[in-house]
Amino acid sequence: MSIRIITALFVLMLASGCLMSSVEAPKQWNIEHVSERKMLPKSGRNVARLLLVEIRAPYSAPEISVLRSDGSMAFDSYNVYAGAPVQLIKALALEALEASGIFSEVVSSGSSVDSDIDVEVAVKKLALDCRVSGSRRAITEISVRFVRRGTIVANLLGAGAADATDGNYSAAFSKAVSEAFEDAFKRLANESL
Repeated sequence: MSIRIITALFVLMLASGCLMSSVEAPKQWNIEHVSERKMLPKSGRNVARLLLVEIRAPYSAPEISVLRSDGSMAFDSYNVYAGAPVQLIKALALEALEASGIFSEVVSSGSSVDSDIDVEVAVKKLALDCRVSGSRRAITEISVRFVRRGTIVANLLGAGAADATDGNYSAAFSKAVSEAFEDAFKRLANESL
């Protein structure tokens, strides 16, 4: 008798979709370099090496960080980055450094090319800001350090934001992060490398 009950329950659960229902896969979002400005001609004569990219906690999670209107933070498990956030930012940072025209050449940390300047990037904020009712904005804050022979020669801060109310988080985060790099590089005009 108990086998019939278990079999009946199993058939009912199967028929209702409890065992076979598919959980919707999270949406994956990419972060790529975007700029409305044309790539600047290479005016610098220094070779830069992108030595380090770090994303400060809690923004390094694969889920998109959401700043809520009540001041709390949540992680959206239905909206995730298409790869490790640090790798996405590293690729964008290389492109942003190349597009800036500041250096004659930009190489990554694994390159055997000698460099004059090491570049370290710290992402201080990478979140979807929902603190204002009815509004969603991708926001980013970064620090870009230029290091020559172990000495910091420039530490530049940059910030970017982009509207995300249309739900296209790839476009919004790509624009916000790219803006943050452009904002930091604008400040480089006042610094001497």
